Amino acid sequence: MRILKVKTKPIYNVYITDGALKIKETLSPLISGEKTAVLYDENTFGLYGKFLSQTFNDKKLFSYVIKAGENSKNAENYFSLLNKLAIDGFTRKDTLIAFGGGVVGDLGAFVASTYMRGIKLIAMPTTLLAMVDSSVGGKTAINLDKGKNLCGTFYQPSAVFINTEFLKTLPEREIKCGLGEILKYRYLSKKPSDITVDNIDEKLIYNCLKIKAGIVSKDEKEKNERKLLNFGHTFGHAIEKASLFSLSHGECVAKGISFAIKLSYKYFGYNNDFLTEYEKLALSCGVDISCDFNVKELLKIAYSDKKRNGDKIDFVLINKKKKPVIVPISIEKAEKLLCE
Repeated sequence: MRILKVKTKPIYNVYITDGALKIKETLSPLISGEKTAVLYDENTFGLYGKFLSQTFNDKKLFSYVIKAGENSKNAENYFSLLNKLAIDGFTRKDTLIAFGGGVVGDLGAFVASTYMRGIKLIAMPTTLLAMVDSSVGGKTAINLDKGKNLCGTFYQPSAVFINTEFLKTLPEREIKCGLGEILKYRYLSKKPSDITVDNIDEKLIYNCLKIKAGIVSKDEKEKNERKLLNFGHTFGHAIEKASLFSLSHGECVAKGISFAIKLSYKYFGYNNDFLTEYEKLALSCGVDISCDFNVKELLKIAYSDKKRNGDKIDFVLINKKKKPVIVPISIEKAEKLLCE
């Protein structure tokens, strides 16, 4: 087992293990209060609901289940879960475990952050995307009609437990979704060779999260440096919304990175090798980076996102020193650069 310390306020540990099911001995000491709620989606509850009930058979466990998919990250589910906690008599001393992918993680964390102004949260990601990214950093959210993740808080978990054994039940598409975020970390890493998709294991997940933890610990509330983690996400979120969420977050991030690479190529004057490098990388791991949506349409959607900066959009680009930088660009200029 590898343990990564995330130096936010409060400090917490991420426990990463390959196969060895050490859930109870690791997490039981961290679960507080008389009652523990576990939030699942229908898929994770069907696969692991009985297992978790047996694992924590010494706890007073309550299981809450939502439908799988991005559309479940909504206000209706948020208030429903708050009411369930209240009806079941949860107090500020009790614990909520978010067991699932990014949707369960975001929604569960938002509920935990606001129920009685905050109860203990433990994240147990079960998808590759959540393991390498969304389970760490303290972002919580639900979606609004106007856009993705527009309502949320910053709220750090008390612990994150990652077990790659859970990846064995994922369909191939979900594995490829996680690769979108992993590819992001190759461009954020000072040592890209540490981020390889040849073998998805404890070491790879640790290396990705080490990059994220280092950034988040310096800028927990995304005032400056943490914005770099949005590499590929400006267009990624726009593609996600344009597809009516028929494409997953990770798939859209991979496509969004392609736009960010092209914009970097135009803005900083790279040669063609810079473009083909990402294309070859995506192809080598079977990630589809093609996009059928119009650039102008995607920029219009992006302008409504949190990354808007006055009359410009904050894009994360890769400069000539191969370092990620934040560059505010107007919609008109971005469209011109991308469509030339």
